Amino acid sequence: MYNAFTTWLASKPFSQQLIVVALFFDLIGATAGYALHPYLGVDPLIGVLYGLVAGSVPTVVWMQRNRPH
Repeated sequence: MYNAFTTWLASKPFSQQLIVVALFFDLIGATAGYALHPYLGVDPLIGVLYGLVAGSVPTVVWMQRNRPH
């Protein structure tokens, strides 16, 4: 399953790959930030923002490893 997804993703142009990866990690980050906001002691919106910032880290790492040369 993982190999099929990475093959499919690699077959797409870089701009489409970036959109797919960003949507995936931003969705997970926002959801996790909202779910963890009581433990962080912040408002739900701030928890979502924390999650979005944390979700952008894997996207940036992916961009640096897979950018076109």
